Amino acid sequence: MDKLTRISIRRIFLTPRPNVAYMTAADRLGISFLELKAEIAEGTIVAVSTRWGMRVSKEEMIAAAMRTWPQAVIEEALGDDAARVMPEAIRLVELRARVPRYQKEMLQWLARRNQTSVDDVLTRELEDVVCAYADEIASDVDGFEMAMSWPECAASAR
Repeated sequence: MDKLTRISIRRIFLTPRPNVAYMTAADRLGISFLELKAEIAEGTIVAVSTRWGMRVSKEEMIAAAMRTWPQAVIEEALGDDAARVMPEAIRLVELRARVPRYQKEMLQWLARRNQTSVDDVLTRELEDVVCAYADEIASDVDGFEMAMSWPECAASAR
């Protein structure tokens, strides 16, 4: 990870400010002002009205960061601060699984195609499973509901 990415991630997650101006948001996410405006227009990023004008909330910045960078990169950038700003249920853990060879090779192929890691591919695919079974899982898995509502739930806990 380059130094600029590390600094941007740390600023997004560790800022005490509840929101940032559009230019700051675009800069920290590594996108142009016009790209940010397009994401806001599409509803991918939700802007909030403040006494200083339209801004992007810290929670929206965190959600955008989670879409922008693999979680392993985010946790590496945050270092020891990850435990303070990310709930335990959200943080990465190691999983060892035995799968048929073709599935392993398929995951590797998808990772190469998407220029990411097998970890990232598997995490994204498991999100689909989570959505399919969310109602059933919610009452049986500790931290599930909080994990599904993070980072928005972090704002209401303050």
